[in-house]
Amino acid sequence: MAHIKKLYDQDNKIKGYKAFVEVGKDPSTGKRKRQTKVFNRKKDAEIWMAKKLENINTGSFINPSDLTVSQYFLDRWLENHKKPYIALTTYEGYKFTITKHLIPTLGKIRLQDLRADHLENYFNQKRKNGRLDNKKGGLSENSLKKHYVLINEGLKRAVKLKLIKYNPAQAIDSPQPEKYKAPVMNEIDLLKILNVLKEDYFMYVFVKTALKTGMRRSELLGLEWNAVDFKKGFIKVRKTLLKVNGGSVHLNQTKNESSRREIKMSNDLINTLKKFKKYQNELKLLLGPEYDNTKNFVFSKPDGKNYNPRTISRKFEKAVKKANLPSKYTVHTLRHTFATINLKNKVPAKIVQDMLGHSKISTTLDIYSHTDLDMQKIAVEKLDEIF
Repeated sequence: MAHIKKLYDQDNKIKGYKAFVEVGKDPSTGKRKRQTKVFNRKKDAEIWMAKKLENINTGSFINPSDLTVSQYFLDRWLENHKKPYIALTTYEGYKFTITKHLIPTLGKIRLQDLRADHLENYFNQKRKNGRLDNKKGGLSENSLKKHYVLINEGLKRAVKLKLIKYNPAQAIDSPQPEKYKAPVMNEIDLLKILNVLKEDYFMYVFVKTALKTGMRRSELLGLEWNAVDFKKGFIKVRKTLLKVNGGSVHLNQTKNESSRREIKMSNDLINTLKKFKKYQNELKLLLGPEYDNTKNFVFSKPDGKNYNPRTISRKFEKAVKKANLPSKYTVHTLRHTFATINLKNKVPAKIVQDMLGHSKISTTLDIYSHTDLDMQKIAVEKLDEIF
């Protein structure tokens, strides 16, 4: 059932060890099926062989030919291959797509039986009624594109592992989303939202900081006072507070390496945050031992504990509604607005990219390309003046 074979080089010296484990029979041919792996040391070959035999004896071993789409994408690809190398938010997004969309539709199909027409039917179904928020309708092409990228990447890995002979995702067309146009608030809308938020001091300072730094919601909520340098006038972005499993987690990491950055503060923002810190210190004295000093968040609840990111979004949604502004405006709109204002004021795109923490300048320019029209207008008007 299992054995190890010595491998020799051309000089008849041992160059490695090949372990063999019988894993069953091919139902179509009746021939024995086995798994093999080559090692430099005999001891490593014995350990691998013992683990394989233990899995077979305990029933935890799954024959590659019996592996389902569900078992492969959730356990092997996501948990074993992707999880160690991706951000927590990315992992949560992948897991949601796999468990809520992929598995209910394709999960029971054997991976080796998955065909291109299965995937075409999947995307057609999701276009018609793929929403999961108790609303009728299908998913956007942008969402479907993300599904395609996930499925395609997973199946490419399966081909590499020789679990399947070809990638059926390559036989279908990838969804083509329309170019994303980020919603941006104009000056009148900004004044309206800030005027409404004067009734909520916390949200007023939060929104003002977002507008003046371009920081993400997760970066603002993960910000601690030791990262705010009033003397030198900048904020160090090093930590994030992320929404996960209905709660939140504070991480000593950012979305990517380029997101670790320093952002210069204006004099007005420095004064705003100094006053806010004084207000927070007064709360600490007032609450005494009831104040949670575990962390030293800039944007915390009155008792020092962190906010759930979703709570901040709901607070902003209420303010938008109260100010009679379009519902498309979200907390992330503040980041878009920061970028657009700077680009319109002829701040170099590279500077805006660095302040936003984008890894590529193409990301900055692709999202905010609509500002080019305003700049083009200036250009053609100057031509008019010349002629």
